Amino acid sequence: MTYSDLPHDDELPFEEVRATLTKMQFTDEELLQEQIVGGSGSKTFVVLVAAFAALGGFLFGLDLGYISGVESMASFSQDVLSGEEIESLEKGTVTGIFAIGAVVAAFPAVISCIVDRVGRKGCMVLGGLTFCLGAAIQGWAPNLNTMLCGRFIAGASVGLLSANVPLYQGEIAPPENRGAIVALYQLAITMGIMLAFWMNYWLQPLQHGWRYSILLQLIPGGIFAAGASFMPQSPRWLVSRRRYKAALDILRRIRGKHEDVRMELVATYKEYRRERATGKANYVELFTGSNGKVLLIGIVLQLLQQLCGLNVFMYYGPTVFKKIFHAPRASFLFAALSGLVNFLSTFPALCLVDRLGRTTLLCASALGMAICCSILAAVGDACFSSSQDDSCGPVSKYAMAGAIFLDIFNYAYGWGPVVWIYCAEIFSLKYKTKSNGLTTDANWVGNFLIGFAPPWLMEKIGFKTFWIFAAVNLLGVALSCVLPETKGKSLEEIQELFHSWLHKGEELPGDLFLCADESDEGDVSESDSSSDL
Repeated sequence: MTYSDLPHDDELPFEEVRATLTKMQFTDEELLQEQIVGGSGSKTFVVLVAAFAALGGFLFGLDLGYISGVESMASFSQDVLSGEEIESLEKGTVTGIFAIGAVVAAFPAVISCIVDRVGRKGCMVLGGLTFCLGAAIQGWAPNLNTMLCGRFIAGASVGLLSANVPLYQGEIAPPENRGAIVALYQLAITMGIMLAFWMNYWLQPLQHGWRYSILLQLIPGGIFAAGASFMPQSPRWLVSRRRYKAALDILRRIRGKHEDVRMELVATYKEYRRERATGKANYVELFTGSNGKVLLIGIVLQLLQQLCGLNVFMYYGPTVFKKIFHAPRASFLFAALSGLVNFLSTFPALCLVDRLGRTTLLCASALGMAICCSILAAVGDACFSSSQDDSCGPVSKYAMAGAIFLDIFNYAYGWGPVVWIYCAEIFSLKYKTKSNGLTTDANWVGNFLIGFAPPWLMEKIGFKTFWIFAAVNLLGVALSCVLPETKGKSLEEIQELFHSWLHKGEELPGDLFLCADESDEGDVSESDSSSDL
């Protein structure tokens, strides 16, 4: 946050900034007296750091995308199942246990314990190392039980990453570009999915091709684990640990010379102190009042993101396309093309999310997906039911493929990236880690359901399954129309926005920003180690 980021009437007076910095134990006269204290970085540097952090999303996408092709490979059946075809229940379990691992890792008690000790940066390093362990076990797996163990560990790694990477990106990004920067996470996910689909397509004919498809993931996993250790720590996390000097040093590294880093530090500190004034963090406060309402919004958004139906194509793309085209090689090709569409369609979000806003994209995206799912349900049931396969001729095949690609397009510019952006913005600093852990858990619960249920649903009711997804997307349209817009606002301003929205225009009590908290004065509980830089 700089002077230009704040509304004119809300600019912090110079004397107030200086007094607050003094309270934070800063004694450097140059820091206290200069009219502007700029940084040595730039937006380009922030984008590069956020883009590397997004490699965590790339790992997520690889694990999300490879499993559908691997389960359909003859070499997987030969090596793991003794040549037998994988059953629907086994397929759902292999896919779904990944989500269970993610739920465990992102559980608030687990994720907050890790983040409190090592920070978001340390959590990303740990996530990268755990990812490599899971990939190694899966690639070596001689039987289904070992495969399930590796999938669970890989899921735990992605749970750590998905609960931290978007928050980290949002906390280092300037307000006017935060949407596009956090959207890099979803772009990286789609890139990982696309690469996994194409690797499956090319490796599928090879003996042990499924093993190569998994073991190749060790390369980006190792790069991410090593590189994440050199990234700057989140300044807002450092403030929450009362490491103010380290937070200022980080801000000086990532902000430009015309941005007054003291303003952002003081605004973050005031928000932190306001939240501390309500007492220590506890689960009763988290689940009640305004915190509970905002948490519910995040949980519903993440559930709807998964239950909208898109991941049916990510997890079971070859299976769905095989039902349409009745040719295994064609099914792999169309699945790979769907990954390409998913990747390319995320780019509009980068351009539009900070211009049109979050809620506009969510509404348009959900409406588009509802229409596409209705087409898939109607045409699929009429032309590709078990009793009358392909009864409508070749046009119906391409109508189905077109509806699938359009559904992916609508998801990729809207509900795919924007939900991660919105959830990275709306939670208070006091409960950010726990709240984001819970909403990430909700995402993975939905991921488990979408990974486990569709094989059974497609067996029982066929393409009528997509009527369910159409209804879910209509709920998404309704929710998008009532949520407040957060584009262009600082994270601290978003807290005021939600307070006013939840309390019918009532302003956040200004005296809370200046509340006394004597336990903070004269004490910085944790050292400002240079290793955090």
